[in-house]
Amino acid sequence: MTQQNGNRQDLFTIKPKLTPVEIHGKTFFIRELNVGETNKALYGQRAALLKLAQEQGIELNMEDELVLTMQLRNVYDPYTLARNIATRLCDENGKNLFNADSQDDLDQILTLDGSVLDAINKVLATEEPEKNSPNADDSN
Repeated sequence: MTQQNGNRQDLFTIKPKLTPVEIHGKTFFIRELNVGETNKALYGQRAALLKLAQEQGIELNMEDELVLTMQLRNVYDPYTLARNIATRLCDENGKNLFNADSQDDLDQILTLDGSVLDAINKVLATEEPEKNSPNADDSN
């Protein structure tokens, strides 16, 4: 099979994978993160934790990166799980059901039954080993 060279436009036709999740007899979807969401999850979280630490009156050692990283692990972010749900839970077209930047949406997510989080976590737990396995398809 001959491989074709792709171009810029080809990249934009590649959409994040959707995985169905059953929650109380209804089908929802978990969407893989796009590049921007991954960036925000990795690097935006640090900025958010710095802000939360300041709001919580936690003194941080900005001179020592290792100490700072350890300190940030202890900062309480009340919206971590809600933000993850808002970023990933979507409809069959990949459109998010919640806005991860909306305080109202995050507050609403916090009131959802724990079974919603359990169902999402089960799907994510089965996805992660597949991605990290040596036989995972790297052509996506």
